[in-house]
Amino acid sequence: MILECKVIKVVEIGLHTEFIGEIMDFKAKEDILGEDKMPDFGKLKPIIWSMANMSYRNAGESIGKSFSIGKQMSENKSS
Repeated sequence: MILECKVIKVVEIGLHTEFIGEIMDFKAKEDILGEDKMPDFGKLKPIIWSMANMSYRNAGESIGKSFSIGKQMSENKSS
């Protein structure tokens, strides 16, 4: 999968530079798309950089749907 981005802002953070951008376009191979023709992250298997332990990690499985998981989590905390 390829994301084409336009840089909106560049922020210097100590020895690092953070680039904030806007996604302008994306391209993906057919074999990583789900039935809805959107990227299926289970098929894509993205990796993320963990600064805490200086390692690359697999992105985890889905834990809930947007706008409902937060409500569910806050209800569980108040129980």
